[in-house]
Amino acid sequence: MDKLLTKQRLMSGGRRFLKTVMTTLAAVAVAVILLVAACLIIKEDIGATLRTFFLTPLQSSYEIGELVLEMIPLLFTGTAVCIMNRCGQFNMFVEGGFFLGAFIAGVLAPMLPAQTPLIPVLCMLAAALVSGILGYIPAKMKAAFGVNEFVSSLMLNYIVFWVVMYLLHGVCGDPEYINATRYLEDYMKLPFLNEGIQLSSSVLLALAVAILGGVFLFFTKWGYAIRTTGDNLHFAEYSGIKTRRTIVYSQVIGAMIAGFGGAALLLGNYYRFAWTALPNYGFDGFVVAIIAGNNPFYLPFAALFLGYLRSGALQMSRVGVLPNELIYVIQAIIIIIFGAKTFISMVKKRRGGSDT
Repeated sequence: MDKLLTKQRLMSGGRRFLKTVMTTLAAVAVAVILLVAACLIIKEDIGATLRTFFLTPLQSSYEIGELVLEMIPLLFTGTAVCIMNRCGQFNMFVEGGFFLGAFIAGVLAPMLPAQTPLIPVLCMLAAALVSGILGYIPAKMKAAFGVNEFVSSLMLNYIVFWVVMYLLHGVCGDPEYINATRYLEDYMKLPFLNEGIQLSSSVLLALAVAILGGVFLFFTKWGYAIRTTGDNLHFAEYSGIKTRRTIVYSQVIGAMIAGFGGAALLLGNYYRFAWTALPNYGFDGFVVAIIAGNNPFYLPFAALFLGYLRSGALQMSRVGVLPNELIYVIQAIIIIIFGAKTFISMVKKRRGGSDT
């Protein structure tokens, strides 16, 4: 019986993965159509444009390094969003948590004595802790008072942003460098895997977080509680799951992952915190989570897909073929395509069908 159930789960997972691949190919086809249409409008060479978009990101080790850099924040924020979404929570503090985590790492690392062991680890853990504490606010408001977490977390993003801007300008900034924290020495940063192309070990942390996020969601009792609460709140309550507690810890864990990811990105790929605007990495996390079907195990493929599109668009803008903003049009259409797939699956479930 157990072997039969395992076989059925594998077949079901295979069908879902095949559907995701087919939907991704449809999104690529839409991207090609948009590129061709844009070329026709501005009278650019269609063949050269498509080559630049699809081939340039893999032409050299430098471009591959940039592609990997695009993937790193998507893996962190995508994992955070997957855990929240599977609980039915649409918490936007992934954006603020990621931003705050990077700021905390940028401030804390230069403050620690040079002989302190594992400075990057301490900074990332501190960033995760502070982001988790703040992420508790909209989570508790939702669980205790029914306050919409989307609105409260979105407002919290801007509170965090302006507090950070005040601290950056008046308290924690480098007096010799405008709008930035102090310089990060090599011993404060994560080690490079390839210094020539600036490939940091932060990519390994990002992949590990995505895999561990999948293990947490699908192979632990806490993950089961999150998924059951998100699928059917009343059934979860009748099953004895403490749904209010689950709603809170799913969002706190997501906020902690976001803060950890922001610190890892900064310590692995930057030499000081100098962000003067929210970087939109948290919002991007919703895009890759939608593409991955809220499954962290699929996030590396989703991040590679979106990162590849963005890297290609960046190369096009550098050579002056098409503006980089075109990628946001393509990204919006991708969200519509995958969102429609999710909506159809929800309708089938309500009618007693199956999305498998």
